[in-house]
Amino acid sequence: MAGRREVTIVEAAEERRLVGPNPNKLGAYMSGIDAMSRKGLENRLSEAQEALDAIETKLEELMGFRDAAVVLAAAILARSPP
Repeated sequence: MAGRREVTIVEAAEERRLVGPNPNKLGAYMSGIDAMSRKGLENRLSEAQEALDAIETKLEELMGFRDAAVVLAAAILARSPP
């Protein structure tokens, strides 16, 4: 796409940072969710979707690094003497 730059993992994480529940207070967090209105849940759903999109972007970038590492390892093995 014209004019669109690639976003790095760090930029995506900083842009879409969501604070998760404290594991020690998970019951209170779940009670808060239970008490939310439908509209509140819909708002949180859009935030969750944005977080999921950021995770997917990071995963795709990491998979690219993995693929590059495999190719590099194969090239190194191909060059090394038997």
